[in-house]
Amino acid sequence: MSANPEPALRIYTDAISDSSRWDAFLPRAGDIVVSTPPKSGTTWTQGILAMLIAGDPEVDAQTSMKSPWIDINIRDLGEVMARLEAQEHRRQVKTHTPFDGIPFWQQIRYVTVYRHPIDVHFSYRRHLANMARDVGQAPLSDNPSDSFREFLAEDVNHEGLGSILDHYRCTLAREPRENLIRLHYADMLCDLPGAVASLAAHVGIALPAEVMAAVTEAATFASMKANAARFTPSAGQGFWKADAGFFDSATSRKWEGLLTDDDLAAYDAKMSAGLTVEERGWLEWGDAGRG
Repeated sequence: MSANPEPALRIYTDAISDSSRWDAFLPRAGDIVVSTPPKSGTTWTQGILAMLIAGDPEVDAQTSMKSPWIDINIRDLGEVMARLEAQEHRRQVKTHTPFDGIPFWQQIRYVTVYRHPIDVHFSYRRHLANMARDVGQAPLSDNPSDSFREFLAEDVNHEGLGSILDHYRCTLAREPRENLIRLHYADMLCDLPGAVASLAAHVGIALPAEVMAAVTEAATFASMKANAARFTPSAGQGFWKADAGFFDSATSRKWEGLLTDDDLAAYDAKMSAGLTVEERGWLEWGDAGRG
């Protein structure tokens, strides 16, 4: 693919990732990039895309190996790129880096997904608790209120509210683009068939109605959890205490009864300072979630 991309404007680094690794990525026309804040529906979306690309709800997705997180620095970059180069089917990759930190090619498709930021934090708490390996991520306080205050204060690493807002604002700045779609976790929960259809249309995949129905059924939370060996990143590699534990609950309002009024007031102040009322409403609840 010869056309020059819009270049990355920033380099993002933290304990486990480095966005400059994108310099080694050699895109092909039709590649798909899934860019989300962590714990916002990345694996769910990549699982759906894996089934759509294969046209098979029984596909062994193996997202961490077949559709890798480009930025993660615990995997050898040359080995990751060699695996991608060897693939003959349509490819997808993931990143948690905002759009000002990765190249942007017109010939490939971009998918981004968001989730209520407080749900992101509480999902991340469970995510860390299920990890069997230490990859350098800072532990969180056992006290939900304390860890939430750290989440509000963190502006640099992927785990903080500031980084979610930065990611979201970078996406808004890219819109409208024909090759970019923005989805919301709450909308996917509310209308999974619609979300699967939207993804298929965005990446230009047309499958028979019965296959689309089977893919949608296989993309439900219960099905993905039951098939964690196929869908959990790094499944079977001893990375998680329980591979199925990667899929926690697929619920919202995880914070109720765990945060104080002062915690929520501090969150409200930061959200109101960083986004317009309309932007905030969508980031928290999506379209169906607000309706």
